[in-house]
Amino acid sequence: MKHKLNLSIILRSLIFWALSFAVLPLYVILAVLVIPLAPKIRHRIIMTAPIYFTFLLKYVGGIKYIVRGLENVPSSPAIFAGNHQSAWETVVLNCFLPPCVWIMKKEVFNIPFYGWAVRALSTIAIDRKKGENSMTQVISQGKQRFGLGFWIIMFPEGTRIKPKLRKPFKHGVAKLALSLDVPVVPFAHNAGYFLPRNSIWLYPGCVSVVVGAPIYPDDKEIAPFTKKIESWIHHELDEMGS
Repeated sequence: MKHKLNLSIILRSLIFWALSFAVLPLYVILAVLVIPLAPKIRHRIIMTAPIYFTFLLKYVGGIKYIVRGLENVPSSPAIFAGNHQSAWETVVLNCFLPPCVWIMKKEVFNIPFYGWAVRALSTIAIDRKKGENSMTQVISQGKQRFGLGFWIIMFPEGTRIKPKLRKPFKHGVAKLALSLDVPVVPFAHNAGYFLPRNSIWLYPGCVSVVVGAPIYPDDKEIAPFTKKIESWIHHELDEMGS
């Protein structure tokens, strides 16, 4: 799926980014003001931002989306794991999935203003300098977030990947799921065609998102569990030509 850059796309994109950056200072201030509130209330208030950005993506950028498989989402918290192609999924997934927390490197928390918002969202911090011990910290924080009623969302590729490219999944998702004794709910999408990585241009169209049934490990082996998750996601991407 190839798109050609034209004047309409340039104007739509510039208007989208102008309207997006115009409200960012307001949400940074809001993130600071809600810190004394309970985590779920803080999260609900700050997550009005993705709703606003999704509105802009649809009505300014011309990027709509369709979701299949939401009936597969279980009633109790679990781990969502999916492919990472774009900034789109970091925004729009928040609009139709249960309340989720993300995992980010510890250094992000120290960024002025932005780090405050990240902290207010109960984001899980990972200290990569601690190597294997970093997973112990993530497991501990993950248990605490589940106790608060949050779900966890992860991208096992570890970085954004262009459509039709494949990268072996890292084992972090499987390790965390096995340690917390929860299933992994996989999802796949093709957002990279409409908001490509490292690009500011928004190409009109409809993003397809598929949510699969929870995946449980056959045993306590990490590698086979990772492979099950990877195989499901790659199969769905192949089906949608992404």
